[in-house]
Amino acid sequence: MDNEEVIAFIGKAETKLKHSKALFEIKGYADSVSLSYYSMFLCAKALLIKKECNVPKTHQGLIQLFSLKYVHEDEFRYNVYKYLTNAQSDREDADYSAIDSIGEDLAKKRINQAEEFLKETKKFL
Repeated sequence: MDNEEVIAFIGKAETKLKHSKALFEIKGYADSVSLSYYSMFLCAKALLIKKECNVPKTHQGLIQLFSLKYVHEDEFRYNVYKYLTNAQSDREDADYSAIDSIGEDLAKKRINQAEEFLKETKKFL
């Protein structure tokens, strides 16, 4: 395990969450949702690296492997894991939809979930 790499990804996750909150404050809700997702994604990536997994190149592959290694084989809370899968869909809408349909309530929800995901992640470090 490369502990330095794990710590670096957690640091990036914390930065993404901080930037998500800043964008929320200036009503950049879609970008806020995207960064909340990436915060959770980077947490999952860090934990897979910690277990010395060969991290998949795709988002879906990483999420599936994370589910196997941490939700099914370890004790990462399923309801917190679901924040990641739900946020992935919102992130795709935020990044790729021509019409911006993400509002304040969803952005705030994803920030809160990213905070909880980060907290849960730190239990496994």
